[in-house]
Amino acid sequence: METSRRLANRLLQRDGMKRDEDLVRRLKEALSGPLAGWDILYESFSPLDLTTGQRRPRAPESREEARRAAVLVPVMPADSGARILYTLRTDELPDHAGQVSFPGGGIDPEDDSPLATALREAEEEINLSPELVEVLGKLEELYIPPSNFLVSPFVGLLRDGADLVLAPEEVEAIFSISIEELMSPGSLRNVVWERDGRPHEVPLFAVGGHEIWGATAAITAGLLSRMGWKPEDHAEEQ
Repeated sequence: METSRRLANRLLQRDGMKRDEDLVRRLKEALSGPLAGWDILYESFSPLDLTTGQRRPRAPESREEARRAAVLVPVMPADSGARILYTLRTDELPDHAGQVSFPGGGIDPEDDSPLATALREAEEEINLSPELVEVLGKLEELYIPPSNFLVSPFVGLLRDGADLVLAPEEVEAIFSISIEELMSPGSLRNVVWERDGRPHEVPLFAVGGHEIWGATAAITAGLLSRMGWKPEDHAEEQ
């Protein structure tokens, strides 16, 4: 009986390793080159002012004057399918308070690179050790007009042993959504919100009881699009 248990455990471990290897291969292939039309995709996730018909740009007028930032897009292997990890920011933060986000923040002078910033912020915000992250690649930079941040997103696979603990002064909650659910029909919706006294159409992912919109939704869409997802096939009007 004990021998059978050990054999079953080895088979489960082997299956898990193959699953993780397949995921790494898929993600590395998806991140191996630039995404065609990424700028159009990013801008399509900016809220549309229904009065003026305009969207805020996803590219800065001056890269030199933009504030530099970086985020980590953590991907978690799971038996039910790979999942993307998100955080919910607290209401007290000066930038993007109360919004769903990825671990990340502004580049500090002591950071060696934008990747170093993303890994440092992930460790500070959710106790994710850089040694437990396999960085698989980078997505295109994205501009956030309200905060003047030009963000570098990095995709990283979480290795076993990650014990995530949120920093309560910055993060209200940590949650994950399966890539399959994000890519499913009906997950992407267009809703109308009032902003600055005018109606805006806002594309968002409504999944797992959360609404993912703005820059976080655009970055999510950038990764999903590299894996074969097309937003025009999934958006629903609300």
